[in-house]
Amino acid sequence: MINTGIPRAERARAGVYGPVVTLAAGVLAVLTLVVTVMVNQFDDVAHTMQVQTAERGYRNRLANFAAMVQPRIESDEAVRHLAIAFDPQWAERNLARYLFDRHNVTRLMVLDGRDAPLFLAHDGRRVDLGRMGQGYTGPLSELLHRTRQAEKSIPQARAGSLAQSIQFTNIAYLDNQLFVMTATLVRPDIAAKALLQKPAPIAVTMVPFDRSVLSMFGVDKMVHNFQVTHDVRPRADRAILPLQDLGGKVVAGLAWDRAKPGSHLLVRLMWPMVAMMGLLLLLGASLARQTHRYARGLILSEARARHLAFHDTLTQLPNRALMFERLNQLRSLARRSGMDVAVLCLDLDRFKEVNDTLGHPAGDALIRAAARRLANLLRDTDTVARLGGDEFVILQPHSGAPGAAHLSERIINAFSHPFEIEGQMVEIGCSIGITIINDPDISASEVLRQADLALYCSKEKGRNRATFFELEMDAALRIRRQMEMDLREALNEEMLHMVYQPQVNAEGRMVGVEALVRWNHPEKGPIPPNAFVLLAEESGLIGQLGAFTVGRVFAETRGWKGVPVAINVSALQLRSPTFMATISRLVAEYAIDPRHYEFEITETVLLGDDAATRDNIAVLKQEGFAIALDDFGTGYSSLSSLQRFAVDRIKIDRAFVRNLDTDDRDAVRLIQAIIKLTRALDLEVIAEGVETPAQRARLLECGCDQFQGFLFSRPVSAQALGELVDSGQLLGPVQGAQLTLVNQARA
Repeated sequence: MINTGIPRAERARAGVYGPVVTLAAGVLAVLTLVVTVMVNQFDDVAHTMQVQTAERGYRNRLANFAAMVQPRIESDEAVRHLAIAFDPQWAERNLARYLFDRHNVTRLMVLDGRDAPLFLAHDGRRVDLGRMGQGYTGPLSELLHRTRQAEKSIPQARAGSLAQSIQFTNIAYLDNQLFVMTATLVRPDIAAKALLQKPAPIAVTMVPFDRSVLSMFGVDKMVHNFQVTHDVRPRADRAILPLQDLGGKVVAGLAWDRAKPGSHLLVRLMWPMVAMMGLLLLLGASLARQTHRYARGLILSEARARHLAFHDTLTQLPNRALMFERLNQLRSLARRSGMDVAVLCLDLDRFKEVNDTLGHPAGDALIRAAARRLANLLRDTDTVARLGGDEFVILQPHSGAPGAAHLSERIINAFSHPFEIEGQMVEIGCSIGITIINDPDISASEVLRQADLALYCSKEKGRNRATFFELEMDAALRIRRQMEMDLREALNEEMLHMVYQPQVNAEGRMVGVEALVRWNHPEKGPIPPNAFVLLAEESGLIGQLGAFTVGRVFAETRGWKGVPVAINVSALQLRSPTFMATISRLVAEYAIDPRHYEFEITETVLLGDDAATRDNIAVLKQEGFAIALDDFGTGYSSLSSLQRFAVDRIKIDRAFVRNLDTDDRDAVRLIQAIIKLTRALDLEVIAEGVETPAQRARLLECGCDQFQGFLFSRPVSAQALGELVDSGQLLGPVQGAQLTLVNQARA
């Protein structure tokens, strides 16, 4: 018998351990294979999602860059200044500077009908054509060729119809920078009776493909080191999306560090896998369960990320991106099967009032409640999406005009019932714009634009109604845009002027004036203030309009030492953090005494929970300005807001004064209640819109002793009123009596 030197107990233990080790190795090998396959699958799925998201973002950016310049270049204004008689100053001001400020168009070229350069701008400023250089030749040639080919093949348009857009987009490297180049043929927005002679000028816009553009791709939360690169060679650690120009040549690529969630998971599980060698099947089962748990978490995380990317966080409805994706799918189905698709654009009426009076949390609750009410009215095949704010879009397949009208009626009826928000009943309405996709080749953005135009018409007609899109609405929108441009020009050229309406007391003595802004349009004549002030608020010009008004009033009235002057201020102005800086600058510039001036605000300004508004009003009071509450009684008044903002004077709205002529007892009691309230709070009160002696007499009986209206004087120019101020008299139009001046400034 041979002695091996190994004790029998050890050999027996080894005989037992051998199969266990073999089994453990086999289990580890199987688990390793399973984990490897799962890791590769997770990495491939993640890479595919990244590439799809980046490619979709790239296509959307090209479409956006083309769409943002189209309204400026395809317009009657552009035809006059670029095609009929080239105006380089207009091109610099209205194209180069505007597009650079608004859309970061750093380079702009205008070429004539023979493709010879007429104009070149860098960073919104016109530069010498010699700076064009040879670098532009290659990238431009394919764009110009395709644009001219499309121009030759476009059919003759019927007069009055919408002109067909001709646009092409390319990418190119210039000066070590990737640019998106868009060539747009200069055309009128509506086909004229006599179209432009071909060939027409071409405007070329260039937007740098920089970090701000990459941030809009929607993949920044999924990948790292997202950038533009020259090197498009594939690598294991880097994902590449090649970018081709119009000729099919790869110009550059979008690159990012390839995310490998499965590989990261494998690294985390390395030590548990090694430990499984000692725990055999028990630890193998634990590893399988842990792997499954991590995989499930990864899938759920990706699902949550996709849900957040395509759904609104407040309502959980599809967002703009998902809405456009489904709209494009419906357009494809319509192209193949010929089905009609209705697109409804909705906007909540009086939503802003709820936000201002009850606060933003209540506004958010109202948005969620409105979303639930909309979803309950739709079919399973319909889509409702929230675009932002209080605007929703409904996609209704297999539905023509009758079906869309029926759904609109149900929605309007549903929104006629009040919402219960934070224990309060809130009544709003709903305005709807509708368009039917009869032409499947129309772009998704154009479909949404048509529905939005129809929605705008619903609001103009009085809200709480539905309107179908018609071609004439485009012309109306362009008229409004022209009005906006005219207002902008009027502000820049100081074409607006101020008038002043006296305010008198019971003895007929003038106790102040209200400054009113007027606009006499050179073609349309006088424009009502409520029209152009609303236009200024919607177009973002209210800050400029407010600064002009205050500055002009200070300049014209700083010599009226004994006449307090009231100035109207918009709620949007008061919400601006720069409002007080502007007022302080104008006070210093014109050296006025704030104690001689008063700012008139509306009730909705006081009721919003806006920190900037509160701070601006508080600083106005500290500087010495008085505060008057205009149109009192027409909004949502509260005693707490009157005390919190220390209002000095209340103006009774003309709607209550007007009812005094009809012997309306309710109107008399209401005015008496307002006057008692002001007396209790030690506030001044003035009635506006006084036009008849009967109204003045009834107001005196109610206890009101200050008035403003046509009965005493219409608004007059600063020069005319200044002469009366200097002479110490003002004519009263009722009995011809003279109104003497109060020669004491407001303390």
